[in-house]
Parts: sequence; C-alpha cells; structure tokens
Amino acid sequence: MQTVFNFKNFRQFIRYSFSLKSKNGFGQAAKLAKLMSVNSTFISQVLNHDKPLSSEQAIIAAQFLNLNEIETNYFVLLVQKDRSGTKDYREYLEKQLQRLREQSNELVNRVQHNTQISEEQRSVYYSDWVYSAIRLSAFLPSLDSPERIAEYLNLPVLKVKEVIQFLLNSNLLILNNGKLSNGIRSTHLDGKSPWIKAHHSNWRHKAIHEITYGDPKSMHYTSPMTLSANDAEKIREVLIKAINHVDDILKPSPSEELYCLNMDWFRVR
Repeated sequence: MQTVFNFKNFRQFIRYSFSLKSKNGFGQAAKLAKLMSVNSTFISQVLNHDKPLSSEQAIIAAQFLNLNEIETNYFVLLVQKDRSGTKDYREYLEKQLQRLREQSNELVNRVQHNTQISEEQRSVYYSDWVYSAIRLSAFLPSLDSPERIAEYLNLPVLKVKEVIQFLLNSNLLILNNGKLSNGIRSTHLDGKSPWIKAHHSNWRHKAIHEITYGDPKSMHYTSPMTLSANDAEKIREVLIKAINHVDDILKPSPSEELYCLNMDWFRVR
C-alpha cells in the first residue's frame, strides 16, 4: 500500500485513495464535495486538471483522507506547488517536499528497527482476548477513557487500567496529549509462532460467548458437509480471496466500530 509520500501529484494520490475504498471509490467524490460545500462536479474538475484546490480545501481533503500531521503538510505542499506561478516558487516548494519525504523515510526506518514486541510481552498479550480488545477499543473516538472502555467491553475498570498500562509500557499504545493512539510496535504473528494457538483460541471462546447475545449484526456460520477433495480445495481458495478482500477494505477504513472475524475451514478427522 502506497502513502502520500510516494506521489508528486496530489490528484493522483486522491484517485489512488478513492480506489482503495469499496466499489472502487464510487461515491467518494460526492462525500468530499459535501465536506467542502461544493458541487460534486467541482471535484471531478479538480481530478481532471480543470480546477485547482485552495489551501483551505486541501486541509479538508487531507482530513477526509485520514492523513496525519506530516502527511497533511506534504499534501498541502503538493497542492500549493500545483498552483504555483513561478519557477523559483516551485523549486522552493519542491525542496520542502523532498525534506518531508526524507523525514518520512527516517521515521519508517526508526519504527522498523523496533516493530515487534518481546517474547515475554507476547506471553502476556496473548494470554487473554482482553489485551487486543482493549488496544483496539482505544482507537474508537467514543471510547476515550478507561471507564468507557470498561463499560463497552463489560470489564472491571481496574482490569482495563491494568491492561492499558501494560500496552503503554510495551509501546503498543502511545499517550499523546492525553489521548491514546497506536504504538510503534506490531503484534503480528506468523503461522509458526508458539502464541498462534492461544490467539485463535482466545477469540473463538469470545465468539462462542457472543452467540448467546443473539446480536442481529453478528453472523455465526457452522455447516459440516461432505464434498469432493477437488471442491474442498476450491472452497479454500474462495475463503482466501475473501480474506484478502477484507484486508483491502480494512487498510483505509477509519476506526469507528470494534469487530472480530473468525473463520474456520478444516477437514474433520
């Protein structure tokens, strides 16, 4: 997945960002136009090089595209460069853009050197589903305190505070201006990890617990069956494609709700 720093034209980045959305971005231009209080035709004209964006509109677009501070600075400079009328000003802006690209690369390199939590931290993190649930809950704007997270997950406040402190100590969460945000470390597990069994088990036990609530927005599917070995492989391929499609939808999606996807497909022995 590319970032804004991979682009030297703000229009190309907007088109790329739209394409990551469902239905290949259909309806995104209309949503952006509504935020800018302009006609959706204006966005089409911008993307077709017929109209420029103002710096004020660039800020709105950056917010709509969920850009962080340094990404927003880069995006706005791209817009300003597009509007620039002199060679000297364009060269001045290009130097600033290059500086931001270099800063972005430095940040990525620093993060990559220390992206994984230790084995000791994994032994705690994967001991219970509440660790990943509380970590993800902290990204939801409405859950801005341990008390609200505790109420949302039906957990004791003291337990939530204890887990949040562990997540902060492990750099899985970061506290910025009193708000929790995603940390610099990853909890990704490969298939050979000794913690993968605990991770799957924790969330499947949680799924079994959730069945009793009968939430109409939830979906639980169980279907033992007999079929040919060839068709079994076809179904496996369908499920792999579905998971990849879910991942494509997930990457650009803002944090608004907390869900869990459990999918089981195996030969019964």
